[in-house]
Amino acid sequence: MLAVDWLKRMERRTILGGGFFALTLLALVCIPRHLPSSASAPPPVPANFHAHLEHGALLLRGSLPNAGAHEGILRQARAAYDPTQVRIVDQLTVDSRIASPAWVNQLPAILPVLEPMQGARSVMIDGRFVVLSGAVPSQQIKAKILNTVSPLRGLGLELEDHMTIAGPAASASLQARVDELLSHSQIEFESNQATLTARGQAVLDRLIPVLIEAPRTSIEIGGHTDGFGAADYNKELSRRRAEAVRHYLMAHGVTHELTAVGYGASKPRAAGITRAELQRNRRIELRVLETNG
Repeated sequence: MLAVDWLKRMERRTILGGGFFALTLLALVCIPRHLPSSASAPPPVPANFHAHLEHGALLLRGSLPNAGAHEGILRQARAAYDPTQVRIVDQLTVDSRIASPAWVNQLPAILPVLEPMQGARSVMIDGRFVVLSGAVPSQQIKAKILNTVSPLRGLGLELEDHMTIAGPAASASLQARVDELLSHSQIEFESNQATLTARGQAVLDRLIPVLIEAPRTSIEIGGHTDGFGAADYNKELSRRRAEAVRHYLMAHGVTHELTAVGYGASKPRAAGITRAELQRNRRIELRVLETNG
C-alpha cells in the first residue's frame, strides 16, 4: 500500500509539473505575438493655417502646435489691421499633438499681405502648400506680396498664386489662371455619366478660389466629348456635364454669371483615336466672356 501511495503522489507531481511547463511554454510562444514590445507613438498631426479677410472681418482658422504661436499671430493681426475697420475672429486651436513646422514662426510676418488686396482675400497653409488668393491693384503690389511670402518657399512649402490683377486686364488674367490650372488637371466624370468623380471635385475645389477673387465676370462652361456615339447623345451628355460643373460652382460660393453649353464632339482638340487623344477631347472648358464693371 505504501508503494502504491508513493506512486500516486509521484504521478500527481508529474502531471502538475508537466502542466506548469506547458503553460510556461505557451506563454513564451503566444504572448509575444499579441503584445508588442513597445507601443508605437501616434503620428504627429500636421499644422494648418487659414486667414480670410472679407467685409471688414479677418477670420483666423487652423491648428497650431503651441500657445506662443497662437499669441504671436493674434498680436500681429491686431497691429496690422485697424480695429475700427477690421474685426478679428479668432477660431485658431492649439493641439499639443501637432509637430511644430518651421513655417509657423513666419506666420505673423506674412499676415499683412492681405491688407493691400481687394475684395475677398486669403492666405492658406496646409503643410505642403501656401495658397494666396485675392485681387491686387497692380503687378508691382503683387510682386511685393510674393516677395513677402518667399521665405515660406525656402522652408519647403510650394506656392500657389491665385492673385489676380484688378483693372482692364482682369478678364485676360482670370482666363490665363483658369487655363493654367486646367492644363494640369482635367475635370473628370464617371464613365458615360454627368456625375463628378472625387478627382473632378478636387480640381473644381482648386479652381473656386481663383473664380471667387474675380466675381464681376461672365463665364461659359463648355462640355466636350469624344467622337464615339451618336451626335445627339454626345451633345446632351456634354451639356449635362457642363450643368453639373455649374451647379457645383454655385453651391460652393461662385457668384458669376455662369452659362452651361454642350458642344458634344463638334470641337475636338485631337483628331486621332488613341486613348490619350480621346481623353483630350473629353473635357470641360471655362471661357471668360467679359468683366462687368
